[in-house]
Amino acid sequence: MFRCVLKSGVFRNRILPLVRQLHLNHINLAQQSIASESTELNSTDEVYNKWKDKIVYSSFIDNNTIKMGYKQNKIMESRLKQLQTSDLRKSCDIRPFSVAMKQLKAEQFNELYDKRSECYDDVGSSSSVIQMPYKQINRKVPKSDETVTEWEGKALTGEWMSDYEYYDENDEDSRSFYGTPDTTVPPSAIPCGGCGGLLHCIEPSIPGYLPSQLFKGKSKEQLLTTICQRCHFLKHYNIAINVTVSADDYIQMLSSIKSKKALAILMVDILDFPCSIWPGLSEILGPQRPIIVVGNKIDLLPQDCPGYLENARQCLTRSIIESGFARNNIKHVSLISASTGYGVEELITKIHNVWGTRGDVYLVGCTNVGKSTLFNALLRSDLCKVQATDLVQKATASPWPGTTIRMLKFPILRPSDYRLYLRTNRLKHERYLQRANAQLRREQSRGSKDVKHATLIGHIGRTFEKEQEETFDQFSLTQRSGAPTPILTLNEKSEKYINSKWCYDTPGVVQPDQILDLLTTEEIVLTSSKQLIRPRVYLLKKGMTLFLGGLGRFDFVEGPDSIRAIVYSAHTLPTVICNTSDASTLYKALLGSKLLGVPFGSTDRLEKFPPLECFPDILVHGELEKHTTVCDVLLSSAGWIGVNLPKHSEATFRAWTPNRRGIYVRQPALLPNGLALRGKRIRGSLAYRLGEGFKHS
Repeated sequence: MFRCVLKSGVFRNRILPLVRQLHLNHINLAQQSIASESTELNSTDEVYNKWKDKIVYSSFIDNNTIKMGYKQNKIMESRLKQLQTSDLRKSCDIRPFSVAMKQLKAEQFNELYDKRSECYDDVGSSSSVIQMPYKQINRKVPKSDETVTEWEGKALTGEWMSDYEYYDENDEDSRSFYGTPDTTVPPSAIPCGGCGGLLHCIEPSIPGYLPSQLFKGKSKEQLLTTICQRCHFLKHYNIAINVTVSADDYIQMLSSIKSKKALAILMVDILDFPCSIWPGLSEILGPQRPIIVVGNKIDLLPQDCPGYLENARQCLTRSIIESGFARNNIKHVSLISASTGYGVEELITKIHNVWGTRGDVYLVGCTNVGKSTLFNALLRSDLCKVQATDLVQKATASPWPGTTIRMLKFPILRPSDYRLYLRTNRLKHERYLQRANAQLRREQSRGSKDVKHATLIGHIGRTFEKEQEETFDQFSLTQRSGAPTPILTLNEKSEKYINSKWCYDTPGVVQPDQILDLLTTEEIVLTSSKQLIRPRVYLLKKGMTLFLGGLGRFDFVEGPDSIRAIVYSAHTLPTVICNTSDASTLYKALLGSKLLGVPFGSTDRLEKFPPLECFPDILVHGELEKHTTVCDVLLSSAGWIGVNLPKHSEATFRAWTPNRRGIYVRQPALLPNGLALRGKRIRGSLAYRLGEGFKHS
């Protein structure tokens, strides 16, 4: 068919030049991509070559250095060059000609292609960091049965929802093209199903905003199944739109709990406490408030010894009491992973036994501790009424802090004796299967030494099935005629729910010690751990400084000739070691480069980023065994450093974070046996090889 088509002079004259142009543009785009990557690496090399005399160690350089002999190094470089050339050829391959024929139909497509090429050229030549999806005008290809003019007219007459992801709130043209606010329309009383903000079309910076084109004309039932613009971006594109909500509004919402008979489930990030514990939360909830403490993200904590979970539970309990909560009010301390489901079933059992349905249940805690993720898990569990499971929208879960704006809720299932009996039988039956799966993962972790097999995983099941209700016949006349199907929403005033107790997902209180609100979405992703942390161990000598990205600094001021420092943080956050006398100069020079990683961006943003400020000197005494971690020095939300000292010795340290946020000393340490997870010492380096992240039992 390809030869037959080319016999036609018309097709040969019109299509071949365009195909050649497509091929050349594809090559140019691939070359630009490779050139930009090489330019970025070259700039990093330039920075490193300029300051390498002052850099004692860099994890970025160490990870990107081929550790081989001269001959093997040359062979590897040759193979890498061949792979790069092969990737370039693959990226330049033309799609099957029959697919191209569907688009190359009219002369008007040539004009559209020119516009698209200009857009691609503009994007390819930009070197700035884009925080929001850039606006793409006239990117879409018209359908085969419509001309370009008809397609452009359709795009301007309201069918812009398909390009909703290209909305730019800072661009006036984009705001008018993708929907505009209307201050004359009063707000609704319907909360957003993702964050709880009341839906409206008045102002984009207020929680619950929807463009007027989507808000006006919708019935109450339709709004009940609608999420706001901010939740749409968070859910589908992991992009956050700034909203103006003060910390006072958060506290005012939580203060309404003080006079109610309710159970508080206090969620804490096990990787970021006490920074993830609001200092005044005990006073806001009331002095007699019963609480269940939940340490989330336990699946990311390294497993330094068989009893590491009990050590973490005791350390968390001690921190909660020091934060102002009375010991008698703490009914239970649970360690869970809301994302993998580990420990969630045990938490539900404890809620049933301790509280039942004597009152409502509130999930409280700081931002980004996983409240919305746990809320979604409980929504699909035995804690929620069976009939309401499909009628309540899931909360918006995102790494961006402050996702939930107002309270979301679902009705709690009343745990009668018979229901608890059925649930207990189910858990007993599933416990055997879970033990077998855990044993299989342990054997896999021993064989492969992969952290994914050592990650704690649980299962959240349902004991009670949903009652059979009347369903709509898909073959009925009304369904075949295209009539709209009924919108199913939860009616709180119905007999099923009017006397129910509710589980609420409250908004997160922005902790002043956290630094997540200073970071962009991309930087938060680099700072937050996504898998089991594998500790990085370094040998620090007196007078040396360790940088944890551009977010934390740790100085070894006085003490023994050398100590071991254990870094617990995301591996995407690089480390740099230098002499303390060069630390300030080196930080300013490396900020924004790959050597420090976070933060990054334009020169203007880096200049406005809060500077590192020093915490008063930290004096540590080595009173424990040789290989035991004496204490942890927490560097806000970036991570923490475990300190190992010789017995009967003492040392002085200084810690630095942006605006001196969130610097704490945890003693005893969260992982006292963390040094056992290290690998072998790298010859000629201050670093140890990366350990496994878990200790075989």
